[in-house]
Amino acid sequence: MTTRCTQNKSLDGNNMKNIKRYFSIMAALCCLAGFGSAVLAQEGDPIVEVLESGIPHDKLFAIDMKGSWGLAVGSYGLMRETADGGETWTTADPLTSKALLGVTAAGDTQIVVGQQGTIFRRVEGADWKQVEAGLTQRIMDVSLNDSGLGYIVGEFGFMAKSEDDGLTWTMVTKDWESVNEEGYEPHLYSTIVKNDGTIFVAGEFGLIMMSTDRGQTFKQVHGGDEGVFAVHFAKDGSGSGYAVGQEGLVLKTIDAGSTWSSVDVDTNSNLLGVWSGNGEVVVTAIRDLLRSTDDGKSFTSFSADAQIGRTWYQGVGAGVSETATESDTGRKSVIREQQIFIVGNGGNVAKVLY
Repeated sequence: MTTRCTQNKSLDGNNMKNIKRYFSIMAALCCLAGFGSAVLAQEGDPIVEVLESGIPHDKLFAIDMKGSWGLAVGSYGLMRETADGGETWTTADPLTSKALLGVTAAGDTQIVVGQQGTIFRRVEGADWKQVEAGLTQRIMDVSLNDSGLGYIVGEFGFMAKSEDDGLTWTMVTKDWESVNEEGYEPHLYSTIVKNDGTIFVAGEFGLIMMSTDRGQTFKQVHGGDEGVFAVHFAKDGSGSGYAVGQEGLVLKTIDAGSTWSSVDVDTNSNLLGVWSGNGEVVVTAIRDLLRSTDDGKSFTSFSADAQIGRTWYQGVGAGVSETATESDTGRKSVIREQQIFIVGNGGNVAKVLY
């Protein structure tokens, strides 16, 4: 390595892409330490409350929440589940020793995916069952909509589709030379299947692709140098969404994903997860957490928070807790409150406080 650097005074475009690809992969596996900040929050009350934690080697990579239910998944088959909007979490017996990297739920179906083609599926009220799809790839993410259309993505351009709530999966092939001149098969980190059948896939080289025909064909709607690690669309009907990634990359769409524009965030941290809705945006990162309360016009960094700056969080989800109340006159009511949760290093599940 030293000899090559001595003999070559500069790096050509292909070498630079390979270098960025290396760091993109390593960041996605949460092995790098990112630095940088947006507007730094003043010291004060902590931004998160850790509700559940494990041993130092535990890791949680992904979380999905629907109403009061939520599931977080991670290393060595680690799964933590809530049925009360995130107020309490229980650790389930592991289904596998492999890392679980993605989770989704739609209707009464829940799916988790991970290393070596691992797929488990559960119908609400029943036990988990392994899906024998004949896959060996590392599956990085999964998404399912209410009609049973599902998509999984992973290493080296891997994509597969399900039309039956995840019972069976069919691999999807793509000519990657149409995406990059070298024909590299990009690692794909994130996918979203909307209820209207629109599918998004994101990954290396700033890639975001969009399909409007249930995943038969894709159109590239964004590309660049920095990898995209996560995409999220607000469920408020605004058409707003965010994508985040390597070296402080933040992208925003206001037209339901057809076009994306860069958001200026003063950080070089690797941004790993994102959630947005009703003008709020939460971005997880390595040694940082970014928060916006004005729909991305400005972000505050919480890297100085002791619960943030010494660790990393990745998955982000929003759950709904219910509290029964009774007035002085005996009138009973239920207060529903949305809470945002993040998961990450140490098997931590934490609630974002403000």
